[in-house]
Amino acid sequence: MTMEAHTDRRIRRTRQAIKEAFVALVLEKGYELVTILDVTERADYNRGTFYNHFMGKEELLREIHDEFLRGFAEALLLPYEGMERVEATNIYPSSLQLFEHVEKHKDEFMALLSIDKRLGLELVDVLRESMRTDMHIEMEKSDPPIDYEIMLSYRMSAAVGVIMYWAETSFKYSAHYMAEQLLMQVNGRMDYIEFIRHQP
Repeated sequence: MTMEAHTDRRIRRTRQAIKEAFVALVLEKGYELVTILDVTERADYNRGTFYNHFMGKEELLREIHDEFLRGFAEALLLPYEGMERVEATNIYPSSLQLFEHVEKHKDEFMALLSIDKRLGLELVDVLRESMRTDMHIEMEKSDPPIDYEIMLSYRMSAAVGVIMYWAETSFKYSAHYMAEQLLMQVNGRMDYIEFIRHQP
């Protein structure tokens, strides 16, 4: 291993330790109460080392936030690299990738969500933008025709809604189970709605 490669690995290791310490502290005490000193003590580095990598906790938060969203967007396309099309019934791999990304980074996800509840809306935007620029859903013909943008909003919001529910349950189900359930919900058709009437 070259000296440069060793240095790069050490830098990545240091930055990751600082991020992990920060996320753990946010989950324990909340973002506003976390100080740089808290982070450096938890990560076992000094303040100088922290400032060698980040200007402050706002920059640290922004990097964690951006990395999470970037990975989320990449997860959607990863299974289909090199493919021109896929049947709608075969999109399980991308659904699974989304849930696995959240599962792998669930501490970051919960920390980010505790700081800004709009994270769910950002996830919808990330998915919708990816669906606009990287792929196109071909719907069955209907009369009147389905509005494409409304359909995207509906489907992406549904996917994120399921992810948010999963977080509310403290991730008690596996990523595989959640991906299967999402596809069943999206592809399933309602039979009827029964009203539950309460007697006065």
